[in-house]
Amino acid sequence: MPRHAAPDWDEGTRAYPATQTRRQAQDAPVDAAGAMPADESRTQPYAGQPYARRQYAAAPQRPYVAPVESPRQTPFSPQGAQVSPAARRASGRAASWLLKVVAIACRLYAIALAALVVANAVVLGSWRIHVVELTAAFTAWLPSSVSGTLVYQTPFGGVLRGDFVAVAVALFVIDWLLVRKARSLGAR
Repeated sequence: MPRHAAPDWDEGTRAYPATQTRRQAQDAPVDAAGAMPADESRTQPYAGQPYARRQYAAAPQRPYVAPVESPRQTPFSPQGAQVSPAARRASGRAASWLLKVVAIACRLYAIALAALVVANAVVLGSWRIHVVELTAAFTAWLPSSVSGTLVYQTPFGGVLRGDFVAVAVALFVIDWLLVRKARSLGAR
């Protein structure tokens, strides 16, 4: 409803109330009271209906609309599709199990390297040949940039393999990180 409209303004038909004054053409004859002659057709140019016979339409009744249930709220997922909680738990358990297996392999390899460091540091007599064979086998599995570096003579007649120590420490740290991640995935 426009601000300047009359209180009985009907928006549906755009009709004006009967009390509204209408404009007269400038060349139309007017009597002393300011009214037009009775024989002239009384129509409003904007409504297109005769002035005296205008009917006002009743305000349209709006139909009742039942409320609609809101959609289920879901958290944001950058992938778009939502994964069910059961599938997420199953994939979390599988990833946790795989990380635990890799962590155990790292731990066992680090323990073997630590044992070889101790065995190489002291003279073992006849077992020395077997220790050298194991050391050669484990050296083949080390990265070439680390292999053979930081090797020092010990006062016990053996050598301290610094490369084995560095790799063993790194494997223990990797083992700790993998176990920690496996626990967080398993807890989901």
